[in-house]
Amino acid sequence: MSETIVRTGELQLWTEDFGDPADPTVLLIVGADAQAVGWPDSLCHGLAASGRHIIRYDHRNTGKSTLIDYDKNPYDCRDLARDAVAVLDAYGVDAAHIVGGSMGGLIAQLLGLDHRERVRSLTLCSTSSSLVGIVPALRGETSSFSPPPHAGYLAHMAEVAAELTASPPATREQLIEARFRAYAPLAGSVHRDLEECRTVLTREYDRATNPWHPDASQLAIDATAAVGDLAPRLRTLDAPTLVIHGTEDPIIPVGHGRALAGSIPGATGLFIEGYGHVCPDATVIERLRAAIVEITGGV
Repeated sequence: MSETIVRTGELQLWTEDFGDPADPTVLLIVGADAQAVGWPDSLCHGLAASGRHIIRYDHRNTGKSTLIDYDKNPYDCRDLARDAVAVLDAYGVDAAHIVGGSMGGLIAQLLGLDHRERVRSLTLCSTSSSLVGIVPALRGETSSFSPPPHAGYLAHMAEVAAELTASPPATREQLIEARFRAYAPLAGSVHRDLEECRTVLTREYDRATNPWHPDASQLAIDATAAVGDLAPRLRTLDAPTLVIHGTEDPIIPVGHGRALAGSIPGATGLFIEGYGHVCPDATVIERLRAAIVEITGGV
């Protein structure tokens, strides 16, 4: 594996690839303010060993990629889709298999709709055709986001927010623990690896240019809302598509995944019992690897 900085305009995007560039390329697009390393190393190595060339990258304003002033330079998921195209250009890839998780899944849909010639297949994980209203919903406010996040998760986050307001984290360890407390309930009840989750969050903190860059949260607020609901457009999508969703996803409930699969002609759904939104265990990682290998094998 090797790291490469991709330059596009004034941006520098951190990227990393695994495997043989002569093999079919799979581009992994992470969600919201997560970092590229949120895609498990074991998944990347497993896909590479299965004859796939893997690329993962940090979005602008996350990880080791360029930090910008969002107020002066606003952007949305259409701009982030163009960032993904710039990554493919830098690696000399004409068309790739696209795998997107959460907000990355929305970006993947835009690639399939607006940059069809660059897409060989789509794998859409833990996502929806629309993330409009998800942030108000996460605050417990009335929202169009339906089905809404699970009530238990909202109650947990309200409790965590109150504790952090009363006693703001100040040290590295406290900041990592605060993020872990927000992430752990997203993992579902069965197929989760919380120790690996803590390891990834620690790695994200230590590798980031600014671990708590305030503008990173704008990805989940404005970058998704500006796109609207893609469901009407998805009825014209002709890329081979796999939708993967955990049945216990508390933030983007599985109903979104089922509706998404129903919106795309010929799409296949893989719904994993007991899995949530993040922190997959070895069983889920292997199912992801096998599913991605299958959908990328014939196109």
